[in-house]
Order: sequence, then C-alpha cells, then structure tokens
Amino acid sequence: MGIDLMCSEADYLTLHLPSTPETRHVFNDERFSRCKPGIRLVNTARGELIDEAALRRAIDAGIVAGAALDVFETEPPADWSLAQLPQVIATPHIAASTEEAQELVGIEAAATVRDFLRDGMVRNAVNFPNIHPDELQRLQPWIRLCDLLGALASQMGTARIEELGVRYYGALVESRGVDVLAASAAAGVLRPILSSGVSIVNARAAAKARGIDIVESRSTRSRHFTSLVSIKLRTDAGERWVEGTVFEPGTPRLVSVRGVDVEAPLGGTLLVIANDDQPGVIGDVGTILGRHRVNIANFALGRGGTGAIGIVNVDEDADAPHVLDTALEELRKVPAIREVFLIRLAN
Repeated sequence: MGIDLMCSEADYLTLHLPSTPETRHVFNDERFSRCKPGIRLVNTARGELIDEAALRRAIDAGIVAGAALDVFETEPPADWSLAQLPQVIATPHIAASTEEAQELVGIEAAATVRDFLRDGMVRNAVNFPNIHPDELQRLQPWIRLCDLLGALASQMGTARIEELGVRYYGALVESRGVDVLAASAAAGVLRPILSSGVSIVNARAAAKARGIDIVESRSTRSRHFTSLVSIKLRTDAGERWVEGTVFEPGTPRLVSVRGVDVEAPLGGTLLVIANDDQPGVIGDVGTILGRHRVNIANFALGRGGTGAIGIVNVDEDADAPHVLDTALEELRKVPAIREVFLIRLAN
C-alpha cells in the first residue's frame, strides 16, 4: 500500500521512519491534503518527518483531528505554538528531561565509569557481556590472568596472528560469564601490537578488524588444577601455547608453556627460555644475567620430552633498558639455548 493511499484511508497513523533527505517533511501541506479528514497522527520517530507549520495548518483546517508528538524539528522547540494546541499531546523526547532526572543520569554515568576504572566492572554496555556484578567480581582474577597470558603469548616472537584459541577447564566451565575471558585474552594479545588503545570492551572488534578468529571451547578433561585457562595462538610461523591458573588470594600464575609444566608468577619483566635439557644451562643464564647486573627475582624450570622451559622473572631498570637487550644477545649465543623471549607484562 502506498503512503498516499494509506493516508487517505487511515484513522490513526504512526510514523516509524529514519531521518533522511527523502523522508524530511514527508508530511507537508501536499501530503496533509491527501489525508482522510479527522486523521490522528503519532510521531515518536524523528521530528524532521513532519513540517510543523504544515501540521498546524492541517489542524486548523480540520484535516488532522489530533497529533501525539515526542520528537520535534528543533529540540527543545523554539516555537511552542504547536505544542500548545488542544489537539496536540506533546511529551519530551527522552524521559530524563527533568532537572532531577538529569542529575540522576549524571550520577549513574559517573558511578559506571568509577566501577570500570576501580574494579574493571562494565555495566549496561551494548558491546560487553551482561554479567551479574557478583559473578563479574568473582571472575576478576581470571580476567587479569587471561590478559596476562594473551600478552605473554603475543610477545613470544614476531608473526602474523591468525587465530586465538581460549579453552576453559574445571569449575570455570560452569560459569555463565566465562565468555568475557576470551575478550580479555584478545586485549592482552593485541595491546603489545596496536598503537591505539585496546580494552576488554573493544578487543573482539579489534581482533575481527585484523582478521583474527577467536575460538572458545570448554573441556571436562581433568587437570591438576581446580580451574585452568589455556591460550593458543595460531600464527603464520606456528603455534604458541601457554596455560595459567589463579592461586589464592587471586594471584595469576603461569603453569605451562608449549605443553611443558612450569610454574611461575605472571607480571613485570620475565624471560622465556627454551633450551636443551642438559647440565650447565641454568648456570650460564645466572652467570650472564649477573655479569650484566640483572637481578633475578624468580627462576622456574620445567622439563618435557622435547626440552626444557625456563621462566626467569627479573628486575628491570627503567633508566637502562639496553642492559637487558645486551644480556639477551649473549644468552642467544649459548649453544644449548634455542630461543629467548623478553616479555613485559603489567604488574
């Protein structure tokens, strides 16, 4: 049915159109002249759809018996003569137009920003999972863990990332809000790469824009921990696989690298060393770092069928970052060391 035929037969007409050059003043003098006398018009879409001067003339002529409007061409209206007609019901465009409501909206907005900055909690977002605050609070240590694991995996070499896999084990499988963890992992992966800001809120969109698929899965397979998160990056140079868990009270821990069990704290500056499992490697690492006056905060070693993985947490002097770079070059010359990665994580 065409709009003119509809106007000529309708007793009540409601408008549901966007504001475009084609729809601007779609109801003008000419359109009103084709309407059934006594028509009642409701507009809650866009004020620009109606020529307000033409509507006043149509009401005066008896063509329009009544109009209900909560949108206007200019908001607030500069001319209130239309809204003051007895045939017109006029309401504010938004319900929060009173001074009291505006104050409450401001308080709510400030509280939402505060909760995000202080606790990482996101409420009422259109692009973030709707998670109950209690559940989100419980997941906070795991959100941080996934961010750190993603950042660690991202810095284990230079390559084009094609896919991020996130797998949950144990009690995490039962959590309804666990989907937020993949977003946190993606934020951790992308933050070392992108110059623009990336957060848990926009990480999925940023990953999609770079052609990175995010694959989530849940496993009922028994592991050594009550809950565990596994992060796997598929790149054009191969796969990177790390796993972690949370120790009480809310402390993120690295528990596996490339399938080799190794337990180490996550945070600050650390070296990930892949080496042959043979005597003397730990001594070489300690000697080289000591010679360059790099203090070792923690040294963890894991052994697997394909070799050993060492995780060395070190103190980094912000005023002399070149010291670590020099030490790394020397470490890479040790025959038994296959790879060394310098990882910088948020504390």
